[in-house]
Amino acid sequence: MDVYRGTLGGSQVVMELGQPQADGVREGRYFYLRHGVDIPLKGQLKALAEAQLLTPELMDALGNDTPLFTDAKQRAVLWSLEQQGDSLSGEWVDGTHGKKLPLSLRHIAHYDPEKIAPKGVEAVTLAIVQGSGSGVSGDVVISEQTTPYDYLRVAKQALEQGKEVVIAKDLAWRPVRDARTKFWYPRLTRHPDAKILAQTNAVLEQRHWSMSLAALGCRASIYLSNGPAAGSLGNYENEEIKVTYLSKALMSVVESGSTDCGGAHPNNHYDPFVLDLLRGGYMDFTRLLKGAKYGEYKLEYSDRFSRFLDKAVRKHSEDDKECTDLLPQYMALMFDKPDKMSFVISGIGHAMGVCLGSGVSVPFKELKSYIKPGAERYLQP
Repeated sequence: MDVYRGTLGGSQVVMELGQPQADGVREGRYFYLRHGVDIPLKGQLKALAEAQLLTPELMDALGNDTPLFTDAKQRAVLWSLEQQGDSLSGEWVDGTHGKKLPLSLRHIAHYDPEKIAPKGVEAVTLAIVQGSGSGVSGDVVISEQTTPYDYLRVAKQALEQGKEVVIAKDLAWRPVRDARTKFWYPRLTRHPDAKILAQTNAVLEQRHWSMSLAALGCRASIYLSNGPAAGSLGNYENEEIKVTYLSKALMSVVESGSTDCGGAHPNNHYDPFVLDLLRGGYMDFTRLLKGAKYGEYKLEYSDRFSRFLDKAVRKHSEDDKECTDLLPQYMALMFDKPDKMSFVISGIGHAMGVCLGSGVSVPFKELKSYIKPGAERYLQP
């Protein structure tokens, strides 16, 4: 895909186009920077048609082929472009309302969308629980080099700033928000180590961008589907992201909600993650817990620790036993109390979604014999 950036009338836009077919037809998409919502494009450069919003009336008139590039009277919005070196220029013509605007675009990047797309199990899972996604795999770093089109969609937005939450003179965080996707996401604002602060915010930024792209992808689905969620933010605007614990050693965050953009069922989720503020990046719990190791799909625990966890559930948990019996099969680790580590249900199937977040919080002092030598510094309130 070739990526272009420029202006449509007085608006900043980003466009990408595939290589021309034998008849010169090219397929692509574009978005206005202020909106971030993809609009499909198809045609030759001199007559590149812009997709129509799939209203019920339009679908009734023209059938079920999507996206649609003309209305019932065969009127279209067309881009008439000419190549001039690495630039494209021409005119945007709204055949429905008789409006014309100048177009000026400059080539800025080339990339292969197949290399960044979800594949295998991830692709199947997204289709079932999300329906419409961002087109970018969760394993891909969103960057100017790897994902130039989507990077411009999220990286160039001024973020609304929430109130800073101060834990100590040199430790604080703040929620920020992209006004287009409406949900708040944390950034670390103070930490004794400037390098750790930057590394932590890089992780938080990637997660924030990924969720924003999925929300904008759902909004853009109105050009591909007339389902009940098409054109919405997929309920991402109601996503709840909480900083549940922050010390100079750890930052614990939970993403939870019920997103839906036309999949077989909503994506009910409770997804904690913990960041290591001593080494940077995600917390490696095999450095913290004795006998823990990463299996093919998840963190695995020693038999001794599993027995301890069973006893801790009986001693401390007030949650439904039907849910806590699922520990540690569907378990994530997090911190949500001043001096406690929590073991909670996460990643469970739709049918048992009521159990999400259930579990047990264990005081640090009861974990001492299961913590590796030298790792005690993580468990300082």
